Amino acid sequence: MSSTFYDLRYARESLKRFIEQFGYIPVLSEEGAVYYDPTTTAAEACLKEVSNADLMVLLIGGRYGMALPGSDESVTNAEYQRAVKDKIPVFAMVEQSTFNDYAVYQANVGSPEALSQMKFPNADNVKIFEFIDSVRKQAENNALVPFRTISDIETYLRAQWAGMMHDHLSSTSREAQVVDTLEVLTSVNTRVELIASQILRSVGTPMDRVYVNLLQAMVGEPIVGDFRYFGGSPKPGDILKWPTLEECAEALGKELRPYRGPEDTDEANIISSSGEVTNARRREMVRNYKELREKLSAILGASGFTLEDVVGYEESGSAGEDPVRNASVARSASR
Repeated sequence: MSSTFYDLRYARESLKRFIEQFGYIPVLSEEGAVYYDPTTTAAEACLKEVSNADLMVLLIGGRYGMALPGSDESVTNAEYQRAVKDKIPVFAMVEQSTFNDYAVYQANVGSPEALSQMKFPNADNVKIFEFIDSVRKQAENNALVPFRTISDIETYLRAQWAGMMHDHLSSTSREAQVVDTLEVLTSVNTRVELIASQILRSVGTPMDRVYVNLLQAMVGEPIVGDFRYFGGSPKPGDILKWPTLEECAEALGKELRPYRGPEDTDEANIISSSGEVTNARRREMVRNYKELREKLSAILGASGFTLEDVVGYEESGSAGEDPVRNASVARSASR
């Protein structure tokens, strides 16, 4: 339960009993449910406890509350941000009177001078409205519902938790159906590939069989999907011929360039259709390219054929325009 205490203490007391009726364990700081580490502040202990929760009930009232040490951010706001960071479902509600003041704030937010002269009867700090904004502007988990009474809160939570249970049961059922379907498809695919292999042994040339093995090694490889995303379609011969990712891309008429978007960080894993990649994505692509090249080299080395044989086979037209895509489509069709 995350909220300011003094203005919402009666709501917290009622919701404690309501939550217990569902078999959940309510965690309220005033009940001693938070471990207060003597080496840290009470606010830091509350933030740490958020990460241990499965759900958060957030109540926003007319008090902004105590600020974190060394910050102007309230403890309640910080608890909410921690829950969002940890992907904990948040069920957020705001007092109707405070929400009414928020509507007035929104109507005047473009006039700072006028806003500075305004008094809000149901909010002791305009930062409450900024907090409400931060909840509503989240890309996900951004539902915020007004309430007037404790009954409103309980009705809302009861409906939301029932929906959550339904979604969980439906997802479990769908996952079980997918598993069953995949088992059947895997069995069918194994038999079809066995038959196709026997046909190829009977009517295909030795080079045909080797090339099919090379194609199968490329199907589903992440680096092949990356190439195709920005317009490249590498053949086995391309991967085998060029030692580095950059050389292969250049040979296919593509250029890998640094990504310049606002999300470019050391951890950002982004690739654009124009060939722009973040540093993290480039490192992953280089690793995937190296691993695939080693895999293809091992297949070719065991076959007795050479790179020149593979390139000649491709230039003869036997491989088709996009052999990897064709092989993938053929496998999907057989399934």
